[in-house]
Amino acid sequence: RHTRYWRDWSSDVCSSDLQWHYMAPLAGNIGGADAPGAWDITLGSGNIDVAVLDTGYRPHIDLQTVLPGYDFVSSVKIANDGNGRDADARDPGDYVAANECGSGSAALRSSWHGTHVMGTIAALMNNGLYGTGMAPNVRLLPVRVLGKCGGFTSDIADGMRWAAGLDVPGVARNRYPARIINLSLGGAGACSSAFQSAINDVNAAGAIVVVAAGNSSLASLSQPANCNGALAVTAHTIDGDNARSEEHTSELQSRQYLVCRLLL
Repeated sequence: RHTRYWRDWSSDVCSSDLQWHYMAPLAGNIGGADAPGAWDITLGSGNIDVAVLDTGYRPHIDLQTVLPGYDFVSSVKIANDGNGRDADARDPGDYVAANECGSGSAALRSSWHGTHVMGTIAALMNNGLYGTGMAPNVRLLPVRVLGKCGGFTSDIADGMRWAAGLDVPGVARNRYPARIINLSLGGAGACSSAFQSAINDVNAAGAIVVVAAGNSSLASLSQPANCNGALAVTAHTIDGDNARSEEHTSELQSRQYLVCRLLL
């Protein structure tokens, strides 16, 4: 998948043949999201904060407003930054050696996944660099919950509450409560009580939780996408069909909502 957008009227430059998924859903490109059509309605608002719960972020010239975030990774080994939780949400990398994440697990380079997701949401428009995010005017709140080999449910749940402006023991309250909390992560199984409780709390605080449906080609959603109160997001191929790697199920149809109004 690609994290940047291209459009004739934008000064941002990127290879348009690799950006089909953001174009209008026309013949030969039915799976397009029609980002230019959305930009005609709104580019997002600077009054809207979007929390990205992921691997953290790297400073990037195409990301403008990055708010002070937090690192909720409690395990020093997983954190890979020499300590546990702290106020530095930057991504030190999540590279792993072979067998580091279990017997038979492969060696992997750092994903920089959090920065990837932040660019998809809010990369700058018309700055002559790379591409444009879906809502380039919103502010981004990085919340680090993943590191080497993944992350713990407890850290993710705490990160969700903190992102919504709720109290988390031992952590100063977030001064920039997010209206939208994005989790491009997941795991197998039914929604745990820990995830459901956290989603209930942040929904009650006025935030919505947007979660990846999953990348394991299963007929059921991963958690926390399968929790009540979460918005599950899947992917499409260029012809509009479900992406082969994505979870796709009737559950998705009951969870599909438009979130554009939250970005106005």
